Amino acid sequence: MTEPVVTARDAPRPRAGRALIRFAGAVLATSGTLLVGDAAITLAWQEPVSALLAARSQSALEGRLVAQSHAFARSTSSPGANGGTSLDQRGLAAAYADRLETGDPIGRIAMPTLGRSYVVVEGTDTQTLRKGPAHYPSTALPGQGGTVAVAGHRTTYLAPFRSIDELRRGQPIVVTMPYGRFTYRVENMRIVKPTALWVTKRVAHERLVLTACHPLYSAAQRIVVFARLTRSEPGLTR
Repeated sequence: MTEPVVTARDAPRPRAGRALIRFAGAVLATSGTLLVGDAAITLAWQEPVSALLAARSQSALEGRLVAQSHAFARSTSSPGANGGTSLDQRGLAAAYADRLETGDPIGRIAMPTLGRSYVVVEGTDTQTLRKGPAHYPSTALPGQGGTVAVAGHRTTYLAPFRSIDELRRGQPIVVTMPYGRFTYRVENMRIVKPTALWVTKRVAHERLVLTACHPLYSAAQRIVVFARLTRSEPGLTR
């Protein structure tokens, strides 16, 4: 009698091989689920991994800002019982600007109608922008009478400017600095090309300019919010 020919297809697979295949399948399935979940979260709100990194950066910046504010108050206070200062608000802003370096926290920006508040960082390079809203070094600080420009991400690194398109005329944006509190009111919003450098130019009044990529998940254009200074409350933050 002729023995049947056993092919590789007919041969029983070792248990170890079957277990490995099942494990690989489970890993792939889990990875696929995580990727889909990550994409869903990103589409609905923001990229979660970069958000975690930015949240840690914001926490560290908060502590640095408090220490920085106290040090600035001590260095600019005049001797005497009232602990005052001989500098006016513009002088304080200029003195504070002279201390800043790229990556330093400079103050806090709040958009009450959006329920958002963040520490602002000096510099708009890629690394600095990952920490939070970033101040254009070539523009003024609040209180200096010029254009104060701040950039922010919309889908990554906490997405601080995710919903700035929801800001409406007259709504407040508050910037708190170690030397005072400044309230700006939204005047208008524009969609411009990335090359529209005029948006950060100085104008006849003090204004705040917020910039971010537009539309979401694209850098094809820029969304720009223009707000005018309506209230200034001088005072050193201790």
